Amino acid sequence: MSRSVRVELDWPRENTVVLGDRHFFAYDRSGAVHVIASRCAHRGGPLHLGRIENGKLRCPWHGNDFRVDRLCARGVAVVQRGDRVIAYLPAEPDSPDSPAAVNSIVLAK
Repeated sequence: MSRSVRVELDWPRENTVVLGDRHFFAYDRSGAVHVIASRCAHRGGPLHLGRIENGKLRCPWHGNDFRVDRLCARGVAVVQRGDRVIAYLPAEPDSPDSPAAVNSIVLAK
């Protein structure tokens, strides 16, 4: 059975969440914040360091493009109240890792 871990972000100052060796990043799309896994499906590249052009996020490692609307649709559950964003991240079973919200450089804007 999968479980989730709750994390709070002070948006937009905190825009990245680190959980174990996985990164998630927050992205504002049409006024709504989405939290998206930063791992490229192709080779695991850091999507949060990519560039968004014409509604597509380009992976910085191999140049693969991903439609932002599809990435947002597959994002994690989020509740936004003003500048407070609460996200529920998928956690590995029996993982002792706790999420850490950080102020990180996110180029995917």
